Amino acid sequence: MKKIYLMIFTCCTFAFNSNAQDPGISACLNGTNVQITFDLQYNCANAPGSLSGMGTIGFHSGHDGWSDAVAWDSSAAVTPANDGADMFTWEIDPATYYANPVTSIIDWVHNGGPENPATPWDNEGKTDDAMATGCVDFSLDISSLAACPGSTDLNEVVLKDALSVSPNPANDFTNFNIILRNNKEVSIELFDLTGKLVDNVINSYFTKGLNTINYNSSELNSGIYLYKVISGDQVNSGKLIIK
Repeated sequence: MKKIYLMIFTCCTFAFNSNAQDPGISACLNGTNVQITFDLQYNCANAPGSLSGMGTIGFHSGHDGWSDAVAWDSSAAVTPANDGADMFTWEIDPATYYANPVTSIIDWVHNGGPENPATPWDNEGKTDDAMATGCVDFSLDISSLAACPGSTDLNEVVLKDALSVSPNPANDFTNFNIILRNNKEVSIELFDLTGKLVDNVINSYFTKGLNTINYNSSELNSGIYLYKVISGDQVNSGKLIIK
């Protein structure tokens, strides 16, 4: 008999600098993307060096406590561009930019890497700490962002649930990691390539946040299967490969 192990991770409260109070950062939703502008004139006074006049700067970031960090010099990293007045703007899709979707917080720091790759951290862009006596990394809660002027799909990025399946390919087990934007019923079905139902993995009610469903796949034959995850009125599907 297959066994399904359910691990529900409750949200923890982290202390972080809120950019809602940071005059150097403005952010909004451009469709499913988060668009952020950094005004260098409000850079932390104690940050090393100066980014002023640079055509592009580095974006070294992670999410929800610096998970899945993307280094500034990664081929996948975005590069904020100077508009000519030391204001740097960039966009990312929080559902796909990192290895796992953003739950609510984007963490980052800027550097001068694109123009000074040998000494990238001689020049940094940061925000003031709570006492305005030191510098800390930026942290932005995207859950309350409004749409950018002229943008459509208001709050689409916030309202969509996020799904990842790992490991995939799998041997004896795989995890369905689902980030729910609100409490709702979730069902997972597994099919073979002919469309025949192989297993009803789960059908249960889950709470908002990250829910990890550990699925015992040891009784499945090697091959390719199709999964369908229904969370409320949202449907996610994909392939599960069993070695």
